[in-house]
Amino acid sequence: MILCFAGCNYIKKKFRPNETILARVHDDYLYSSDIKGIVPEGTPREDSILIVKNFIENWVRNRVELHHAEKNLSADEKNFKEQLDDYRNSLIIYTYESHLIRQKLDTMVSIEEIEDYYRKNKQNFVLREPIVKMIYVKISKDSLRAAQLARKFLQPDTILDYDAFERFCLTRTSDYYISINNWFLFRDLQNMAPITTFNEELFLKNNRLIDLTDDQWRYLVRIYAYVTKDGISPLSMEMENIKNIILNTRKQELIRNMRENLYEKALKSDDIEFY
Repeated sequence: MILCFAGCNYIKKKFRPNETILARVHDDYLYSSDIKGIVPEGTPREDSILIVKNFIENWVRNRVELHHAEKNLSADEKNFKEQLDDYRNSLIIYTYESHLIRQKLDTMVSIEEIEDYYRKNKQNFVLREPIVKMIYVKISKDSLRAAQLARKFLQPDTILDYDAFERFCLTRTSDYYISINNWFLFRDLQNMAPITTFNEELFLKNNRLIDLTDDQWRYLVRIYAYVTKDGISPLSMEMENIKNIILNTRKQELIRNMRENLYEKALKSDDIEFY
């Protein structure tokens, strides 16, 4: 025991003489500085103690297993130099390419570029499910007058007085959603109102003003436009997606040109030889 404590004190003084040792597993030591920052600021004392105890316990268990694994694996099985070198090289290249992208990439994408890409690649924007433009209101089942007013507002092809309709929704409905200028997934609408159908296309074709009730609520939905499954997704719904596609293509081109330029430069400078 004396030799053990002497050894611990020797290592402590040699490597971190001013730090407190919290745990030891064989020749591996956990110091007070190793747990710095693991407890969020403002954490109660009892919770802080528990966090530190759990960290130390997990560290000890991990080191015990690591020590056992190292003893039972051959030198070849523990030789990760090649994998570590590959990982390090990949990190260096990735970091450099990230800096290059931040410095050189043109992130401005014009509406003309987006429209051109959409026009040439419409086959890539086939819908997997229906989408709608609609107005949805949810009213207490007992509010017959509110239901009448809602139907009156939603009957025309467009809301004639948006201010009045907004006031109505704020004061007379339990919930409402206006999606006239933006497309909305029909599936999400079904989650809001008890709409059940086995043929979505036929349902949307034959139901422009939907009026449904359950035990407590009345649901009114006015469908203003729809695109069925396997139709082409509208440009307005794909704007951000296309912008990201264009930017990603620019990134790939930027990296490809950088690599090719570096390769050609190295060839001309006789920095490359093939044997």
